[in-house]
Amino acid sequence: MPSVPKPNRCSHLGCHEPRFRHYAYCETHGGTAIRMSKKRVEQMDMYNNRTWERHRTTQLYKQPLCQACLTNGVVRSATTIDHVFPWSGIGKEYFYHNIFQSLCTECHSVKTALEQKGIIRHYTDPVKDYTINDAMAVINNML
Repeated sequence: MPSVPKPNRCSHLGCHEPRFRHYAYCETHGGTAIRMSKKRVEQMDMYNNRTWERHRTTQLYKQPLCQACLTNGVVRSATTIDHVFPWSGIGKEYFYHNIFQSLCTECHSVKTALEQKGIIRHYTDPVKDYTINDAMAVINNML
């Protein structure tokens, strides 16, 4: 089946330069490169491997529904695997050695906003809130 080609060139008439991701134009014609810090690039690389993909698939198989929505009586498919305790705050070794929960995109955004305020939420029955200081004790107790 034919598909629509993805535009990867600048939209300015006559320009053949590559466009920036999420923009229609090259840098000369108004596009802007999205620059991430070296730390952020390293963090994103943790998710781009076969081991994580298998882990993610297994988690979605075990918990296909959003845990946060279920606590509110709503049934919605999960799309994101969440580290209950953000591994970037407690160490790289906790990327796989963590507690995981399946969430939809909206609930994951809410949880991330709570984490920026220092609240770490685990959607269980009942919902439990932790701080980053609780991470080691809770992880070792639950795993």
